[in-house]
Amino acid sequence: MTETTYTRTDRVYIDESGSDVYRQLKSGANIQPEDGPFETFKDIFMLAACLGFRNRRRVRTNRVDSEFRVSVFTEDDLSILKAIAIAETENVDVLSRDGEILAIAEEYANAGIHEVRAYLLDEGGRVLWNLVSLYS
Repeated sequence: MTETTYTRTDRVYIDESGSDVYRQLKSGANIQPEDGPFETFKDIFMLAACLGFRNRRRVRTNRVDSEFRVSVFTEDDLSILKAIAIAETENVDVLSRDGEILAIAEEYANAGIHEVRAYLLDEGGRVLWNLVSLYS
């Protein structure tokens, strides 16, 4: 793909197919902390992107349901997304193409969010404990 294919704004897009998972896992006034352990969509996105990468599955965004600004990522978050992009492209030159880094992360997150659903929501029990089990 050409570099212009990855021209991006300052936003990350969440596909409609996984948006319900984001809403279910985000903490809020009506959700117990054990069932909504993530404070932001960005936190859920990072988990989904890492799970998608771990399983080497990418899915393009078809229909955007919601979005958030790239400015919410910390330097540590961006380092992880850059490392994923380098591993995917096998080329450090990707570091000069922010749009491509975001597109790669978004596609991994779109695949990974379905794994997040399977691990955290479909297993039954409390979401927080399912999350702990995932990493223990």
